[in-house]
Amino acid sequence: MSTKPIQSSPAKQTNVATTKAIPEPSTQPIDIVYVFRHSRHGDEEIRFSLRSVAQNLPFIRKVWIFGDRPSFLSDDTSIVEQVPHEYMAPLLGYRTPVRNDFLMLILASLIPRLAFDFVRFADDYIILAPLSRERLTTPSAIEDLAHISSRGSGQWKDQLWRTYDLLKQYGYAGYNFEAHVPQPYTKQLAFEAFMSFRSFLSEERFGGIVTATTVFNFGLKHHGLPFIWLAEEKSKAGFYGKCPAEAEIAAACEGKLFLSFDDAGFGPTMLEFLRRRFPEPCKYEAP
Repeated sequence: MSTKPIQSSPAKQTNVATTKAIPEPSTQPIDIVYVFRHSRHGDEEIRFSLRSVAQNLPFIRKVWIFGDRPSFLSDDTSIVEQVPHEYMAPLLGYRTPVRNDFLMLILASLIPRLAFDFVRFADDYIILAPLSRERLTTPSAIEDLAHISSRGSGQWKDQLWRTYDLLKQYGYAGYNFEAHVPQPYTKQLAFEAFMSFRSFLSEERFGGIVTATTVFNFGLKHHGLPFIWLAEEKSKAGFYGKCPAEAEIAAACEGKLFLSFDDAGFGPTMLEFLRRRFPEPCKYEAP
């Protein structure tokens, strides 16, 4: 797909970007969507993520898993259902498996029976305490990129700063929403952001622009989207690059709402911590 910049502002190129404001959070159904592929840890991450959802988010109507199917998944499609890439990708003519995160989000948002309000999860997002619907549906920002002096290096950093430069070019705030915690969307917000920035997207994994930073800065400008600074809330424990001792994990999670980690952070001690924290199978697991 083309990554050539469009000639007009993303805020004005389509009428879709100027529809009336997104409705306030309500009692309407809310779903969760995992963008998921099998992990090198035997899919244990998503098992405990699902247990944390079942324990702490009882108001969730249904969980959708877009991508691969965990072997332990329940067959009860009234509460959890897997949708393969091959079901959605032909709609927009994308290759499968879909590799780019932004494209996976927009395809997932178009699942026919997905609720209008949905929250995007990854398998390494753990909910540590009960959350209100209001908190779950409020995006989390981690920094104002305008105040960061060093851009770093690597494919992901390049993608992030490419996104920032594009947002600033067209008058957006440029806040970093890649917080590695659940990301709340609506079908309207996902659609409008996609339509406004579609010329900058790519099918390559690190091509184009990053998802949450683009969509939530769009929502902030055009819909007055409220958000929380995660550092001020002090609600997340994260482990990246290595897995510490179980006692260190437990201490870091005390009083927190969210836990997240990368592949290197999910070692034997993390697995044991999660087994102790969420020992019982949940409704999303097969008997």
